[in-house]
Amino acid sequence: MNRNLYADDCLNVLNNPEVLPDGSVDLIYLDPPFNSNSRYNLPFKGKDKNLKPVEVFTDTWEWSDQEDATLATFLRNPQQRHLGNLIEYALTITGGRSRKNNLGAYLVNMATRLIAMKRVLSDKGSIFLHCDPTAGHYLKLILDGIYGRNSFRNEIVWCYTGPGSPKMRQFNRKHDTVFWYSFGDSWTFNKDEVRLPHKDGGPHAGGFKGASIKPDDPSYGEKGEVPETWWIDIAIAPRSSIEYLGYPTQKPIALLERIILAASNKGDLVLDPFCGCGTAMHASELLKRRWIGIDISKFSTGLVRERLLSRIPTLEKSAIKQFGTPTSVEEARALAELDRFDFEKWVCGFIGAHGMFHDPGDRGPDSGVDGVIEFYPIRIGEPAKPEYAIVQVKSGEVTPDAVGRLYATVKRLDATAGILVCFARQMRTVENNRNRDQFEDSLDAYPVIQGFSIEDMLSGKNLRLPPFAPRRKGEAPGSSGLFFQK
Repeated sequence: MNRNLYADDCLNVLNNPEVLPDGSVDLIYLDPPFNSNSRYNLPFKGKDKNLKPVEVFTDTWEWSDQEDATLATFLRNPQQRHLGNLIEYALTITGGRSRKNNLGAYLVNMATRLIAMKRVLSDKGSIFLHCDPTAGHYLKLILDGIYGRNSFRNEIVWCYTGPGSPKMRQFNRKHDTVFWYSFGDSWTFNKDEVRLPHKDGGPHAGGFKGASIKPDDPSYGEKGEVPETWWIDIAIAPRSSIEYLGYPTQKPIALLERIILAASNKGDLVLDPFCGCGTAMHASELLKRRWIGIDISKFSTGLVRERLLSRIPTLEKSAIKQFGTPTSVEEARALAELDRFDFEKWVCGFIGAHGMFHDPGDRGPDSGVDGVIEFYPIRIGEPAKPEYAIVQVKSGEVTPDAVGRLYATVKRLDATAGILVCFARQMRTVENNRNRDQFEDSLDAYPVIQGFSIEDMLSGKNLRLPPFAPRRKGEAPGSSGLFFQK
């Protein structure tokens, strides 16, 4: 049980004992929706401001008959009645059962999933719930009610910096909270794995000004101090870094590495039931933990797969198993017929196109852009700089005009290349009508316009593009690019 990605509501996976047996998980990290009443989109780097970014997920909630039924179940069950009472109190604060962004609806959904998570935790297991001040205090009460107050280990405050809003009549909100609960009496805590290095010869924690440690302090050792519960030494992933994917709620890999090192051992199973762009999966793979990731979005699970394969050169494509997304041409056709926008998102996530440009459900024109791939041509003597390939996905017929319009879109947006993804039976039209221009780097020449079939995509063939990410020192050319070919 390792390297499994599920495109599904995590509740369905958590409630399936054949997938996740009782006590099979050693560490759960979840960064769920925060009840922020926000819509989160993917960004686009380009000059056409009329393109609309795709919505990754909506963090708004509304009370429905399903929430009524679940609340009634909580209130009837003596072991869960306290959860029902808490949710009823939240309902009185937010104005009842019909209001959008309803705190009660959010808590019902979270409580149901947190109950299911308890079943799969091992006796030495821990759960780390990442949240913010919007609903964090309610979530802590929910966690107390499910896991028990005595299972509470820490409230970790992760502080970070970044741009703020000058219109705010309050202090800028620049911290998140992570609640840590254990399950059982022998939970894992590897304090020596996460000690902070000394700075400037002094024994203060990772450069935390004002920290003072006595020689007999048991938290102090040759490697440094065990982190306290306020973490200011981990920065958000800057937009200019190789780590940044553009995912709206992306967390830094250093944050997940600290949690995973502290609360699990090599070979343990890590579960992220709201895995987003896969930071927990990435850290688990690097730290030699087994992992399972779940996200309701087909785009997100595709993005996680591409992230891991493009950034860990030793990882084979066949090592990652995906569930809930097409694995055959027939399943891809079925998805395209059921929902072509969901089909487009799945394709873009699969091939690493991280920006998409029309709203889901909007049947209007998309300006010829479904996604954008960022890549880095290798030109000797020049620093690696990003260039872009425009992606257009066609679930049905491809016309000669569509191929020509893609070339025009590439030029209009100052992109370098264009990729038209379609089923194999449409590839002849693409090949017969595409522009034959090429662009070059120091290693190869590449087509400005290329077709890429769903059949080739599913069989593991590669796009004709330079590496997706700049190479790190010591890497062989192309080693960090999933779709790079010599």
